[in-house]
Amino acid sequence: MTTREKVDALLDQLSEPELEAEYARLLRERDLDEGIASAYRRTPQHKPDGWADLRSVNEASRDAVLERLDTEERAAGHKPW
Repeated sequence: MTTREKVDALLDQLSEPELEAEYARLLRERDLDEGIASAYRRTPQHKPDGWADLRSVNEASRDAVLERLDTEERAAGHKPW
């Protein structure tokens, strides 16, 4: 039995509303897949954007923590070192 024959046999088992619902589901799935693929084409994984630049995120986080610690130490009366 060929693939086409198998598909035809499955289609014969579905009612018209079931066929319409399945067709609509397949269209939604295709649109979702195309949306995901389109996003990867716009911003490929190997090209970092602002969110993927871990070095700058790490440096900004480090600087914020150090500034907060300096402020806390000065508020507690400790001299800067």
